[in-house]
Amino acid sequence: MVIDVTDATFQTEVIDASQSTPVVVDLWAPWCGPCKTLGPILEKVVGETGGKVILAKVNVDENPAIAQAFRAQSIPMVVAIDKGRPVDGFTGSYPEHFVKEFVDKLLPEGAQASPLLVPPTEALVEEQPFVPNDNFDAELADLLPHVKADEVKRARYLEILETMGPDDPRVAGHRKKLTAQLF
Repeated sequence: MVIDVTDATFQTEVIDASQSTPVVVDLWAPWCGPCKTLGPILEKVVGETGGKVILAKVNVDENPAIAQAFRAQSIPMVVAIDKGRPVDGFTGSYPEHFVKEFVDKLLPEGAQASPLLVPPTEALVEEQPFVPNDNFDAELADLLPHVKADEVKRARYLEILETMGPDDPRVAGHRKKLTAQLF
């Protein structure tokens, strides 16, 4: 489900609606090139949830109060709202597989992928514990207190997350910390 949200309808269509259905807020503008790339990807991925997630599109030029509330300094900016609170987010345009992982985290447990998509032999293989071989966690911890006020440090934080990649199990936690720090 995709809806256009305004400053006047944000409370009802995002905050109130997120009490029962997670809402992905897409802050965009018509002049923003990366927004034109990300928008259709968000619409497709959220549409594939069959109504289990709502996409709320906010034109920041027409709705400055929402952009200001999220302290949006760059767009596209995407924020996941669940139970009235921001729970995750990202800034910039990302490929479909990244957006799918982002949206899948909002779905109820077990709703992400059909068990038929996992080959039986793969499901039986015991997963090895993840052991990082980098110092990204320490660097991100040092940067986190400064990301709200320092654009360079925020950019470095996002650069590290990009380097880690969507398959690194630490990324989701670091993204949540970033969102909490910014909002």
